Amino acid sequence: MGVPKSHLTLMRQDGQFASPWSLATRLKGALWQLAWLTLFRPTPKPMIRWRVLLLRLFGAEITGRPFIASSAIVKMPWNLVLEDRACIGPGANVYNLGRVVLKSRSVVAQEVYLCGGAHDFSDPRLPLVTGEIVVGADAFLGVRALILPGVVVGEGAVVGAGSVVTSDVPPWTICAGNPCRPIKPRVFGAQSTGSLATNAPHDSSTCLPPS
Repeated sequence: MGVPKSHLTLMRQDGQFASPWSLATRLKGALWQLAWLTLFRPTPKPMIRWRVLLLRLFGAEITGRPFIASSAIVKMPWNLVLEDRACIGPGANVYNLGRVVLKSRSVVAQEVYLCGGAHDFSDPRLPLVTGEIVVGADAFLGVRALILPGVVVGEGAVVGAGSVVTSDVPPWTICAGNPCRPIKPRVFGAQSTGSLATNAPHDSSTCLPPS
């Protein structure tokens, strides 16, 4: 991975087949999986307040009015931070073994994978490595993008569909590819030859909560 080691946390693990998580964390995870399957996943799109309530009950830090699709998967709600109007679209997978922070108005499109954990392959025990993922305000992650542990997606950045993001993404930049690399500045209309906009809203129909 292109993320500095200082951004990653090596979990304590006694052996290759041992869990790095405490029994309490594993039990909480099992309870959340049951709640997701029976109380979260079957809900229709307009029941966003109910889904947000469930996430809060399991420890998510939520402010304002974010949106999360019922088909989105959240591994550990207690490692999730959602700010106002942040969006997690249908089929997105928030594998937040490390903390995932979605800033205001950021959009995680359909089937994006936010991967907050990997393994140290230089150790035969393959210990778990986690890293916080931060998606800046007004950033947009395209369909099926993969974000690796420890990555910071800058404010207003756009990550192209299917990209593999192994290192930090500069603010207000359009990036794409495997590995994901900057392509050009993100600009808006008449500003295409001038300064970058810093407050332009997104328009994503999959993420708009009911009015």
